Amino acid sequence: MKTYKAHGLSIESDIHFPELLECSEKSKISIKYGNFDYPPEKVLEEGVFRIASYYILTENSVYLVWNNIDICQISKGKEIIVNSRTGVDETFLRALILGPALGILLHQRCRLVLHASAININDVAVAFMGHNGAGKSTTTFSFINSGYPLIADDILSIEFRDNIPVVYQGLPRIKLWPESMEIFDKSMESFPIHPESRKRSYFVDDFCNQVVSLKHIYVIENKDKTYLEELKPQEALIELIRNSYCANIFQNSDQATNLEAYGKIVKNVSIKQLNIERSLDKIPEMVNLIEKDVILK
Repeated sequence: MKTYKAHGLSIESDIHFPELLECSEKSKISIKYGNFDYPPEKVLEEGVFRIASYYILTENSVYLVWNNIDICQISKGKEIIVNSRTGVDETFLRALILGPALGILLHQRCRLVLHASAININDVAVAFMGHNGAGKSTTTFSFINSGYPLIADDILSIEFRDNIPVVYQGLPRIKLWPESMEIFDKSMESFPIHPESRKRSYFVDDFCNQVVSLKHIYVIENKDKTYLEELKPQEALIELIRNSYCANIFQNSDQATNLEAYGKIVKNVSIKQLNIERSLDKIPEMVNLIEKDVILK
């Protein structure tokens, strides 16, 4: 059993996670193999969570199911119990735990969790949101390639300190298609995410190791040229809701709390639409555009 660090939490785990950094701190949450069930009379709500996965909600736990296979039980923001008989490929099982399961656990711990990636520019967090395929990870890696440390890829967890949003470092890796990596002519240690997918998880050397304030969010859209576009507060609020990692879950019970948190972000964070021309020779232009916008603020 080892202890790891992710999203500002120390995690004691039965499962070996090469994706995570080890630490010696006293554990705050645990991941272990075990048995669980959810009697029908205890189920409060169920529904689709992500592609091919759905959730089952009871009073104290959330159960993650993938392709009709019970994956794990997530309880009170403290524990993830993993079914040892899933038959799921080990690498993909780790991806499910460090992705959907950990995202749900962070939500249980009252974090605001966005489906976003972020990098550190001048000690502030700059985040990128967008629909699947918009280019979040490739955009994020453009900045890593320019010397800016990665904060998080895919899951961005946020807390508020005196109403100011701060973000925690996620995992020291970024998920990219091999052809995206070829753009940057980089050779980095990587491993597959799923046996039937070409997408790989790449380790990064430059990883942010501190909690930083969230100051900028850019919503990525593919256009015929690269430019920034102001968003009205209501438009920014809609984008935050749309890109909530747990948008399909706990809506009734947490709606008021989440709206208040979204409102704090709209008030304290610059949120703009980043229109990107998907062309290799336009990447430096996009990086320069964001650098100037962040520095001017």
